[in-house]
Amino acid sequence: MALKPLMILVFVAVMALMSVAEAQNTVGIVHVNGTLYCTADGSPAPHGTATPVFSNATLQVVCSNDVVFNSPSNATSNGNGVYLVVLLPRPNPSIASIVSNCRLFVLTPLSTCNPSLPSAALVSNLKFVRSVQVGFAWITYMVATSFTLQA
Repeated sequence: MALKPLMILVFVAVMALMSVAEAQNTVGIVHVNGTLYCTADGSPAPHGTATPVFSNATLQVVCSNDVVFNSPSNATSNGNGVYLVVLLPRPNPSIASIVSNCRLFVLTPLSTCNPSLPSAALVSNLKFVRSVQVGFAWITYMVATSFTLQA
């Protein structure tokens, strides 16, 4: 009879430890978002010059080393050039592992939005912005560091 309360106590302790371990994982779902511009580096023009956006561009986040479940993950920029790619990290990821193992590609050639631009795609590393708790879940926001031409 004394064994049953002991087993219940052990079970509760294990569940509590698992909850603490899970609560310490503050990565959660990762949102890679931003605005893509129709320029050679995907950035707005300097000094407030009006810059057209790159709408309907296909973007893709590709991660190595198996850090997310859904790699590659695709999105399309909307009419305002805004994009959002959602990543679902594997258990116990670190922000550093996602940043160092994932890259954002613009698969649509630049010449699609402006014929005077090269028929090349863009690629960028990711940068951590912040993590926000929403109820019991976490959302981690990341952005492109800077796009470069990809042959």
